[in-house]
Amino acid sequence: AGFHGTRGWIHHLAVSVECRLQGVGAALMGAAESGLREFGCPKVNLHVRAHNEAVIAFYRTQGYGVEDLVSMGKMLGDSEG
Repeated sequence: AGFHGTRGWIHHLAVSVECRLQGVGAALMGAAESGLREFGCPKVNLHVRAHNEAVIAFYRTQGYGVEDLVSMGKMLGDSEG
């Protein structure tokens, strides 16, 4: 997780397959959100690939919702490196 003074971001969250559905992801999110609150973070953002329905469902159980935004990106340099 990170906080740049305006919004917090969850950059990467992963739970190994054998530990899924045991509350590990929820505990990690709770710890990240708690740390962000301590810094005065008012809102948390994150990105999920649109086709990753299981992860979207997980974040919905954590209180996150889909926002009407456009995410844009640009590859720089060699995409293999």
